Amino acid sequence: MDLICKFVIKDGKKIGESIDVYENNLIVKIGSDFIGIPIDCIMEVDNENIKVKDFDIMLAKEVGKKWIEEKSKPVSLEELEKMGL
Repeated sequence: MDLICKFVIKDGKKIGESIDVYENNLIVKIGSDFIGIPIDCIMEVDNENIKVKDFDIMLAKEVGKKWIEEKSKPVSLEELEKMGL
């Protein structure tokens, strides 16, 4: 089941876009913030959307911060040169 690059819908409203799956959580970008919604909160997935039920927003924000710390590491000049940038 593909969960990346879909709109995330809660209570009939778009809340963000899914960008990753991390430690059994769906990482969702909301503006400039990131949250982690537990996979078991997913109710339905179609071609464009993921519908989720209520989740603990404070825990979701903590997971989002943890994801940023692990996934958003600075790239060294050496790494950029290897990429041709």
